[in-house]
Amino acid sequence: MPAEVDTAERLAEIAHATVAVAQERGTHAVTLRAVAERLGRSTAFITHFVPSRAELMANALELARSRWDDERRDELGDLLGVERLAALTRWMCTSSPEESVFRSLWIEVIADVRAGHDRAYHLLRTVTDATYASFLDGARAADREEAARIADILYLYCRGYEVKSVEDPEGWPDERVQRSLELLLRVLVFDRADAAASVAD
Repeated sequence: MPAEVDTAERLAEIAHATVAVAQERGTHAVTLRAVAERLGRSTAFITHFVPSRAELMANALELARSRWDDERRDELGDLLGVERLAALTRWMCTSSPEESVFRSLWIEVIADVRAGHDRAYHLLRTVTDATYASFLDGARAADREEAARIADILYLYCRGYEVKSVEDPEGWPDERVQRSLELLLRVLVFDRADAAASVAD
């Protein structure tokens, strides 16, 4: 088996084990030793592929990025304009047990970049910057003049939701969030798009 394929497989195994440890015991419990024990391997085996806890976190978030890319592509499909913007926003404001773990890892990374989390932080910035660009593209279909403000509001709403979904998941279930989100989308996106279409007609 080519070395690069073997490395990719090992990194994927380590990422899944990292997520499992975080899900069972919390992100504070994610250590090289804990992940090694989860895999039934030695710590030296883990450090051969990820030399530090910071790299362990970055590797797990690489798995998250790959998963987010696949899920977003499936969710948005061929949608365009405001429908694509609404679908993106709804998708970002949903949760699952594994998603909550990824968000917890993300919060830890941005809370303490100085702990050697540079690679993970820049990975996350790449993801979030691209997400904002997608919001901006969709917002232009609703109102070109106010597109940036619309994108800002939706982006910040989703980011705030992601924090609350970790901080207080019982208090902010998907049903509650989606109800307020639909109101926001109607006022901020769909009503504007309808008004613009009426003027154009």
